[in-house]
Amino acid sequence: MKTSISEKARIGVMSVGHCEYWEWNQFPGMRESLTVMGREIADCIAETGVEVLFEFVDNREASYEAGLRFKAQNIDLLFLHITTYAASGRWVQGVLAAGCPVVVVGSQRWKDTSGVRDINADEANGVGGPCGFPEAYHALMRVGHKPAGLVFGIHIDDRFRNDLHEWAKAANAVHAFKGVAFGFMGHTYEGMLDMNFDPTSITKVVGSHVKMVEMCELVDYVEKCTDEEIASKVEEIKNNFELMPPSYERMTVPIQEEDIRWSARVAVGLDKLVENNNLSGLVYYYCGENDSIYERTASNLIIGNSLMTTKGIAMAGEADMKTCLAMYLTSALGCGGSFSELCFMAFDYNHVAVGHDGPHDIRISEGKPMIRGLGFMHGKKGHGISVEFPLKFGPISMVALTQDERCNFKLVYAEGKSVDGWLAKQGNSMTRADFGMDIRDFICKWVEAGVTHHAALAVGHCGTMVEKFGKLMGISVEKIC
Repeated sequence: MKTSISEKARIGVMSVGHCEYWEWNQFPGMRESLTVMGREIADCIAETGVEVLFEFVDNREASYEAGLRFKAQNIDLLFLHITTYAASGRWVQGVLAAGCPVVVVGSQRWKDTSGVRDINADEANGVGGPCGFPEAYHALMRVGHKPAGLVFGIHIDDRFRNDLHEWAKAANAVHAFKGVAFGFMGHTYEGMLDMNFDPTSITKVVGSHVKMVEMCELVDYVEKCTDEEIASKVEEIKNNFELMPPSYERMTVPIQEEDIRWSARVAVGLDKLVENNNLSGLVYYYCGENDSIYERTASNLIIGNSLMTTKGIAMAGEADMKTCLAMYLTSALGCGGSFSELCFMAFDYNHVAVGHDGPHDIRISEGKPMIRGLGFMHGKKGHGISVEFPLKFGPISMVALTQDERCNFKLVYAEGKSVDGWLAKQGNSMTRADFGMDIRDFICKWVEAGVTHHAALAVGHCGTMVEKFGKLMGISVEKIC
């Protein structure tokens, strides 16, 4: 079963050179020094944990064969490393043969040449530089394979390394969506028009399948789980959450041991539903009636869903597929992903509280996450226990996947920070967020971007990686600032 964190991308690095420089014996040792530069870039990319394949080529035939080898390994991204001037006809065939998105990379070992001793042509041509960079971009654009991006800088300083790492992490996210299925169970929350989606459009935009799964199957697993399975899940719940008493909120109630056992039973059933359908994510909503097993099951998925989301299998309530995909994306980028919506304002501080009743990613909790008993589920049928915590204090990102009036997908993100302060104690995970501007202006800009009323909430500033992911996938990205 593939999750947002279980596997790593496979990335190719094709370093290219101009064969005349060494075939005509003009610059002895240059090919070797440029190959070393290429391998250093490959090693830098590998620091992210991705699998890296390296080739150095200097003619059309060799580049084409290298491209076929990359294609055979099903690479997710190709870094075309322009070492020095290299005529584009030497390598374009190889890039096309690889059949994947390409990022053009160039670097130079020297930071500055002022005040340095005289430098001969052997040294100057063997340390990289920008000479072949414009031709590389132009040639790829002309042959219909426009690069997804460019990386250029000092070889290999912190900024250069960070750019390479972000592209590698974006490739991880692309890889995570390949060949997987996201389950859809029940129906969208009645009347939430922004939640509606076309399953085939999901396959078009991210390449993943939407599989329809049934509440009957889940309930069957819930009814048939064993006492041993329940006991093991109860232990997992108590190890991961702090049990809280009722708060001042009238909806909160004491947690009964039976509440925990029932949430554990539902979580066991959910584990089996996900495993038996080979799902990498699940969206759900179901009402049920008269405290039936369907109502009781649907209203007590939050604990199991949060444990599942923490393992890299994104879960989203109210049958919000678009936010489920956004949560899966931010998790694949290494930033976690919780289900959230705008809640209340603190105008004097320019803060907004963002959160939801679940599911949540407990990897990104500030302190040990809590669970609280609820006598009713805030706009939903049933009662049970729910998750409560703020995101880790520090940098955060809010990321939404949405559609415009023509149904074209786009990603929208904002970067801010999670800050300490008063939060409602109502069994909802909630984070007090500062997005660095007048909060009234922020709300209007966020809404005007055409987002739905849900978003993924993640730790760290992941916006530049979201932008890179968008370029690799052909999805437009908008930053709110």
